[in-house]
Amino acid sequence: METSTSIYAVRTTIGQERSVTDLITTAVIGETDVWQCPFCSEDFSSDKATKEHMSSCKKKKKKKGEPVLVSTNQLLGRVKAILVPETLRGYVFIETTEFRDVEIAISGVPHVRGRVGGKVSLEEIDRFLAPPPAAEGISVNDVVEIISGPFKGERAKVVRVDAGKEELILELLDSPYTIPVRVHADFAKIVERAERKEESTVEGGTEGEATDKDAFDDEDSFWAHEPDESE
Repeated sequence: METSTSIYAVRTTIGQERSVTDLITTAVIGETDVWQCPFCSEDFSSDKATKEHMSSCKKKKKKKGEPVLVSTNQLLGRVKAILVPETLRGYVFIETTEFRDVEIAISGVPHVRGRVGGKVSLEEIDRFLAPPPAAEGISVNDVVEIISGPFKGERAKVVRVDAGKEELILELLDSPYTIPVRVHADFAKIVERAERKEESTVEGGTEGEATDKDAFDDEDSFWAHEPDESE
């Protein structure tokens, strides 16, 4: 029967999510058990390798003994996944069997700012794991460069954004004719943004402004928990 797992959140220094993940990964899979020869105290990575050495160990003489298990990798097989959402900065998520595994995994890791109490549901982080729509961030009157297809290398102005199909309707800037061209948003790179009108503001900030934390700000969400700061 497969052991059930849970997801836990770890706060990191913004911009250091990947380095924290690499160090945790090393702690999980990069370290192995350490076995020791009882005759000469030489270390080996397995019981089998230790026994093979013991049969010809120069310090064995007439002594008898068994390989000594010095230390084990407590996380091996327990941590199932480490999630690093590209669109959520300052957090790393660890899927494991127990919360104590998280404490072991982050012990001594630089740039870890603390642990967040409670478990995290997939619903809370699902939107951060899915890639953003290709047309996101592209607006009417932006100038783009077409990077693929028959018009590759051409610059064009965005006339319309079809977010549903992730397509752009463009007008080529260097063409003598204003013929609209339909291009998938993946094939366009913004080179110049159109001037934006200042957004109306309301007391307390920009109208409609909401942070990632606000989206899940309820007592059951991990966002509502204060982090347990690391020593």
